Amino acid sequence: MYNNDECPYVEQINRVQDYIEMNLDKTLTTKKLSQIANFSEYHFQRVFAYVTGESLYAFIKRIRLDKAAYMLLADKKRPIIEIAMSVGFANQASFAKAFKLRYGMTGTAYRKTNGMVCETHAALEYLHRVDMSIEPLYIDIRKERAIRIIYTRYIGPYKGDSQLFSHLFNKLYQWADQRKLISIDSRWFVVYHDYGNETDEEHLRLSVCMTVDKNVAVSGDVGISALSEGLYGVGCFMVGPSEYNKAWYYMYTNWLPNSGYRLDDRCSLEHYPHKKVQGNKRFVEIYIPIV
Repeated sequence: MYNNDECPYVEQINRVQDYIEMNLDKTLTTKKLSQIANFSEYHFQRVFAYVTGESLYAFIKRIRLDKAAYMLLADKKRPIIEIAMSVGFANQASFAKAFKLRYGMTGTAYRKTNGMVCETHAALEYLHRVDMSIEPLYIDIRKERAIRIIYTRYIGPYKGDSQLFSHLFNKLYQWADQRKLISIDSRWFVVYHDYGNETDEEHLRLSVCMTVDKNVAVSGDVGISALSEGLYGVGCFMVGPSEYNKAWYYMYTNWLPNSGYRLDDRCSLEHYPHKKVQGNKRFVEIYIPIV
């Protein structure tokens, strides 16, 4: 696995990952992706594997299957073939074969597990022992316009690692501050690109993001992209360092099933408004994409 601060190819590979994530339902060819990265096809696949720790084919297949598994649990009324095609499988037979190879069961059987197949016994026992109760300050339904962002990305385990998040925020803040990009209107997000228990920890990806109001020349491990326009259920919480998972748990297991909305397949977000810090607790908004 690479070190973000040292690898010279992070910008190009992040750009390719963004394209893959936004175009899973399309045919993703090595030729097209190597052009996005501005490498030859031969060198592109080697560089991609060096930066991400996975081959290009393995990455695309894993992202498609992880997203499908997530959607199978999140929207149990959505037909399996529709989910399969939305992540780039041509037919149900090819999806069923790939899904069973990864998860050891059919999509129909996986739905019945409620995702518990991905949890270890110890993890489940821990969840039962821990108090997951938390109450939101309020919950809104918001339509966000498309938002241009700059970001720095991390691949690997991150759950509960407050020092890692501080490092990523500080790094992006310093980069943006040196270029005088920060204003009173700047908004800060964390985008979670993967799908909870469906993704192995070493492959988890997150991006710390800041909004910008113009095109920006990026470099190194700072990239530029956009958050898609869409509808979100937004839960507003006051949380301590160890309570973010409680806020997410509330939104997915309490609010969403009773909301009357369906989960969309865009990424979920954390938003950090410029207000309300109380001791070691801070105000955070959990964005759940919905339709």
